[in-house]
Amino acid sequence: MRLWQGLLVGLAAVGLAGCTNSAATPPAADLPATATAAATARPPAAPAAPLPTGARATARAAAAQFDSVYFAGRYAASWNLLAPAVRSQVPENVWVGVHEGCAATTSGVSRVIRSVTVFGNTAIVTETVRGSQSKRDTAEYVFVYTDGSWGYSPVYPGIYHGRSITADIQAAKAVGLCAGWKSF
Repeated sequence: MRLWQGLLVGLAAVGLAGCTNSAATPPAADLPATATAAATARPPAAPAAPLPTGARATARAAAAQFDSVYFAGRYAASWNLLAPAVRSQVPENVWVGVHEGCAATTSGVSRVIRSVTVFGNTAIVTETVRGSQSKRDTAEYVFVYTDGSWGYSPVYPGIYHGRSITADIQAAKAVGLCAGWKSF
C-alpha cells in the first residue's frame, strides 16, 4: 500500500512539473519594467518527445535491461539507465556508493515482468519476484520516457540527498530498503 501511495505522489509530481500557475506571477503593475519583461519573456517549452511505436514493449525492454544490470551488482552501469532528471539530481558516485553499501538480495530470486502500464511518458512495470521472503512477491517500478528512451525513476529519490553516502545508506536502512529484493 505504501508503495502505491509513493507511486501516486511521484506520478502527480511528474504530471504537475509541466504545469504553470499564472496566479504565482504577481501582476505586472506591481513590478518594475525590467522585471515585467523578464517575467513575461519565458523560453518556449521544448515539445515532449513522442512515444515510440510499441511504447509498452520498449518500456518492458528498458525494465529488463535495468534489472539485468542492477541485480547483477553493476551499479555504475545501472546509473546510466536512470531517467535524466534522476541522473541530474543523484551523482553517479552517490548512487554506486549507496547501492554497494546497501545491496539488494539476488541469491535464489527470479524476476518476471508481468505487466507494463503506459500513460503519457510514464510506465509502471510490475514484476513477480519468486524466491524472496515469501514464495511470491510483487514489485512495481516507474520508468519515464525522456529524450527518446525509458529511464528508471526511483520511488525514494530523497534517500540520495543526505550529508554523506553513509547517511544515505542509513536512511535506506531506516525505511527497510537494504538487503531487500527491490531496487530503490
